[in-house]
Amino acid sequence: MIFSGKKRNPPKREEFLKNALKETQKSVENAYKGLENVDDPDLIDLFIYEINAANLRYKVLLRDIKNSETGKT
Repeated sequence: MIFSGKKRNPPKREEFLKNALKETQKSVENAYKGLENVDDPDLIDLFIYEINAANLRYKVLLRDIKNSETGKT
């Protein structure tokens, strides 16, 4: 693998968390839209699982953002 001489700076933690939060919001919205358009019980279970997982991820990200703003790690 060939690397250029430039080093890439990793995104700041706050920026990363805020971007992840936006992506998670989209995931929740998409899962709700999917749930509205299915009748199959297995797909209903799948979308409910996705909603629950995305909501938990959202909650963790919010906590991490709040902690990073207050200086906690």
